[in-house]
Formats: sequence, C-alpha cells, structure tokens
Amino acid sequence: FVEMSRIRRAKRDKEVPPWSDGGVVGLPDLEEWEAACGAAVCGDVPHQDEGLLAAFPKLINTGKQHTYVETESVRYVYQPMESLYLLLITNKSSNIMEDLETLRLLAKLVPEFCPELDEDGVREQCFDLILAFDEVLAMGHRENLNLQQVKTALEMESHEEKLHQMIRQSKINEAKEEAKRKAVSIDQNKASRAKAGLSGSSSGMGGGPGGGGGFLDNDRKAVSRVSDFDGGASEDRPRPKAPTKGKGMQLGSKTKKSQDVLRAMQAEDELMGMVDESNSGAPQRGPSSQHKPSGGGGGGGEGVSLKAEERIVVRMSKDGNVDSAEVKGELKMLIGNAESSYTRVQVETSGDKSIQFKTHPNINRGLWAEECVLSHRDQSKNFPVGNELGILKWRIPNLSNLPITVSCWPSAVGNNATVNLEYECESNLTISNVYVCVPCHGSPNITDIGEGDARYNAKKGMVEWKVDLIDTSNRNGSLEFTVPDTDPDSFFPISVNFVAEGVVSGIKVLAVTDTRSESALAFNASAFLEVEEYEIGA
Repeated sequence: FVEMSRIRRAKRDKEVPPWSDGGVVGLPDLEEWEAACGAAVCGDVPHQDEGLLAAFPKLINTGKQHTYVETESVRYVYQPMESLYLLLITNKSSNIMEDLETLRLLAKLVPEFCPELDEDGVREQCFDLILAFDEVLAMGHRENLNLQQVKTALEMESHEEKLHQMIRQSKINEAKEEAKRKAVSIDQNKASRAKAGLSGSSSGMGGGPGGGGGFLDNDRKAVSRVSDFDGGASEDRPRPKAPTKGKGMQLGSKTKKSQDVLRAMQAEDELMGMVDESNSGAPQRGPSSQHKPSGGGGGGGEGVSLKAEERIVVRMSKDGNVDSAEVKGELKMLIGNAESSYTRVQVETSGDKSIQFKTHPNINRGLWAEECVLSHRDQSKNFPVGNELGILKWRIPNLSNLPITVSCWPSAVGNNATVNLEYECESNLTISNVYVCVPCHGSPNITDIGEGDARYNAKKGMVEWKVDLIDTSNRNGSLEFTVPDTDPDSFFPISVNFVAEGVVSGIKVLAVTDTRSESALAFNASAFLEVEEYEIGA
C-alpha cells in the first residue's frame, strides 16, 4: 500500500474538539491545513499527494463514529494527536487491521521524537520522524518491528566502531603519557643547562671593576660584524650616527631572552614530533624506541609482525550433512627494521597429520621438518624489510569440526511454510559478525528470535539474521518465521558469513630470535579466520 504519514494543524482560532460523545465530529470550519511532516513510497507523485490531502478535511466532516474514511480509490486512516492529525493513506485493497496496527505503531513513535506535539516541535524533528517511519514501512509493506527494535535500528550502534574508538583512545592516552614524560625530561635538561650557564656567566664576569669586560667584548664583536657586513663600501659613504642607547639591533649577539625563546621552540617541536610518532605507530627517537623482547610487543615499524590468516570453504546439503569443508591458511611476516631482518621464527602446531604444510622456497625446509622453525635457508642472508612475505602455507582438506554449524528446517503447514533456523558453535574461537541470509520471495512473519536480530530485506528478497558476537554465553541460537503460499524448497541456498579470532589449525608463534646473536626479538602475532564460501543447499 501507499504510505503517506501527514500531520496537520487547524487554525488556532477555529479549533474544535476532535472527539465528542466517544466519536469523531466534523470540522466544518477547518479551511487551512498545513503540512508539518510527511513521507511517501511506491512511486507516489507530489501533485497526487496534494490532491488527496486537500480532500481529507472535507471527508472527516461526516460525523461518523470511526477514524477511517474511504473514497472510490483510497482509504484514509487517521488518529487525532492533540492539535494534530496522524494520517495514513492506503489503497482500498489493503487489510484494514494491518493499517490500524501500523497507525498505532506510528502514533507510538511520534511522542518518542516530539515531546511537544505541535507544529513547531514536529518540524524540528521531521528528519528523525521520517527515518523512524521508513524503518516501519519499506516498499509499501509494514516491517514486523516493535517500538524497541525501531529505536535500536535508529541508534545505529556499531561494534566495529566502538572497538576502533577504544583503540584510538588508548593510543591517544599512551601518547599523552609519553608526552608528559618527555616534557618532564625536557624541563630537567633545561634546568641542568640553566645551572651550567649561570656558573659560566659568574666566572666570566669576575669580581671588582673589571667584571664588565665580557659585555665590552660582545659590543666590540658586534661592531666588527657590522663593519664586515658593510664591506669596503662603508669608506665611500658617510658613517651613520650611533644608535640611541637601548635601541636598535646588534647582528650576531644573542641575549639570554632570545636563547630561552629558541630553546622553548625547540622543545615544543620535539614534543609535537614525539606525539605524532606515538599516534602513527612509528618508532620513537632516543632510548624509548629500543625493542623489548616479549610475546606480543613490537609491531608497526618495530620488530617483527606475524599474521596467521585462514579462509574456510563449506558446502552443506539441505538436510544438514557436510558435503565438503576445506581450510586454507598462510603465515605472513613483516620485518619492521633492518636490525630484525635476520630472523628465526619458532612455531607450534597441533600435531594433526591431516594438515598439509608448504614453506616458502627461501625457507630452510629441513629445519622446519625437524624443529618447526622458519628461518632463511642461507643464514648469512636476511629477509626483506618493509614487505609482507608469506613464509608458510597450509591446507586442511577435510575439516571435521566446523567453527559454527547452521541448519535449516523448513516445513509446510497448510498453505504456509514455517522455517526454523539454528546455529551451534562448539569451537573455542571467538566468533563475531555472523550473517545468515535466507532467500524469501514472500512477506515473512518473524515469530521468534532466539539470539541476535533479524529483518526482512525486501529489495534483496532475503531474511537476514545477524548475531554480533558468539561467546560462551550464546553457543546456540535459533530463529523462526512463517511465509504464506511458499514452497519449502525455495528457501535454499542459504549463505553464511562470519569472522573469528584465532585459527582452526592451532598454529601459534612461540618466539622470534636473531640468527646471528640468538637473542630474542620483539614481535607481534595475530590470527583470524574468515569465510570464503559457506552455502547450504546450493
């Protein structure tokens, strides 16, 4: 149906009570109506809106005991809200019960965004109202949402954004702490230099009447520099008058005040440079930039960064049997500086014989086979600096335990089809951003959401089920919805997507050492699993 929510206000001097004796009374004196907020879908055009709205105040003058009016082509469903009207215009073939339920939900939304139900309050919040109405109605059909779900959708909270903000704030706090330490160090150095300069000035001035000789020497040097600057041309032109005492500028002389200003500017430049380097992850200057060996230290431009990536391909039948499940993984290494380029990486594997490993041609295969150590085959050579290099690949051809298993149980009940979706997670990995997309060519009624959130995407013709995070508290979850006049086989193929922290192969980086000195090097290790393809009933 066509949705046009319109809020109207009558002239203040001609307002009459909209309710009388439990029913709706006519408003014969309402001559001027003013649009405060509205939305239209399904290809409606402005001049049609104006014509339908212009006819509305005349139609409600019938004095009937209900809040809907029908014409030859459309149906007006409205609800008085203090001095305003909330109006829903549909075609006559729509379900009047659904129209009333939609109007009731829209009426609940209006006070949430407009505390003051007058024209000015509605105009101030018109964009929020339109966005809220758009969540309730999509492509002319009402979404199966309640008031709380609409509020949640409008908040548009993002787990990834929160994580990014937390990481960014952590970096800012670290930079501020480092800036404070640097500022204290600068103040201490300035104080020590000031003490040294004070003792030198005292010895240079001496005692008694001859103590001012140092200042006279400076004046003589300044005069000699001015003479050198003028060159021989000064003999051909008249000598200028001596400047007044206390004014003018002496080239080459530096007073204590100017030296303090220069030192302060230099300290500020060093401090700003340090803050920028801390935010960007670049190595800092001075002793604080030295690498400290630890299991998770380093990263960015320092030490060694190791990243284990896995991609999974799963194909399942409609009855839930796994036809194929394959995992491909790669360990990538990035050297941050030349000092860490002579590297040996100690790796721990799960011992699973079904995992097939393959090393880079420049890796010592014998050392890998005997000790699970990744090192350059020529110990006198180093790894490239600043370029990410894949040093190890592996493959699991037949994965027995999936990180997450999704099953679909469609059933026919009369002319309707009921779909039950369920996921199970028996892995120890932390799985996030789980998306399950089910093809649906009708208008589903989502009856039960056991975990996460679900909605019907009419543009894509998909029921989308999303679970932000799966941990020990929600290892199982379910979803149920019903679709009228639909074949149960039409809900396939189902696609699944997710991201996991860690890898199913169990590969871990234990230590990184220097091949020359055998000393430990700072390194940063990360691991994640993502879906390349996961389909059910394809």
